[in-house]
Amino acid sequence: MLALSAPAGVQTMPVLILLLRVIGILLLVRVVGRFVAGLLRGLRDDSPARPRVEGDLVRDRICNTFVPRDRALKALVAGHEEHFCSASCRDRALAGTRTA
Repeated sequence: MLALSAPAGVQTMPVLILLLRVIGILLLVRVVGRFVAGLLRGLRDDSPARPRVEGDLVRDRICNTFVPRDRALKALVAGHEEHFCSASCRDRALAGTRTA
């Protein structure tokens, strides 16, 4: 039977430790490289920032979405002016007051 063994005079533990160190260093270089590449990509990103909303925000009571006051739909619900993000939310609020 053929047995696999290290040649005479070669110790296997130092070779394994060296191999693990090389793999660890390569892994560390890859992680640091990806981190630096991500930072550089973020600095180069020319995509425009999200526009800031100027003015007041109002809450749609149906879906709890905040909408700029000048873009919100308005309706009189139970004698009070309310703001809505969409026609479907407005219609749901108006339908709820009719059935109540």
